[in-house]
Amino acid sequence: MTEAQFDFIARLIRSKDPARQGAKLVLIHGVPNAEAARSVQATPQTVHRAAARIAEEHEEARRLYK
Repeated sequence: MTEAQFDFIARLIRSKDPARQGAKLVLIHGVPNAEAARSVQATPQTVHRAAARIAEEHEEARRLYK
């Protein structure tokens, strides 16, 4: 997923900070979930759920636009 794709999907599903910031660290920059959560002062569960939701929406969009 590119950063532009991430930003689009995050906007589309109305993801809010700090979950969005944490998910971006995980999905775009490859930062481990726990580290991303600490970095944005969120719980690991919050970051994990946001990253999973954005990844799922991205995968669905890829299937639909194939």
